Amino acid sequence: MLIHAVDRGVLVVTIRVDIDITARAVTAENIARLVRCHLPLPVVVVLAAPVVGAATLSAVLRVHRTCSGLRVPLSVATPSAAARRVLRASADPSRFPLGVFATADSAIAAAAATTAHDASA
Repeated sequence: MLIHAVDRGVLVVTIRVDIDITARAVTAENIARLVRCHLPLPVVVVLAAPVVGAATLSAVLRVHRTCSGLRVPLSVATPSAAARRVLRASADPSRFPLGVFATADSAIAAAAATTAHDASA
């Protein structure tokens, strides 16, 4: 269900299937564990399933809350325009910003650029 790698100094977690409500909490906790193991790397969650349902989006929003609490930037990549709209509308604006992208490469490049900029400051 989940695969992860480090690409250009960014933790990339791919959710390969649309999860159901019974897997939502476990998925969010597994991603949170990866985030904690790879601190302080920024995180990109890639939603690889062609259809992204409410439980998957809810898990991502839970991870966003966790990352915000850890002050870790989180971005999400999904080709689904509907999922991107829901994520943008549902992300808590009082927390660390949630980056939402159409492709994994653009999300990773943006996260890597932000990290490089922060390191040079």
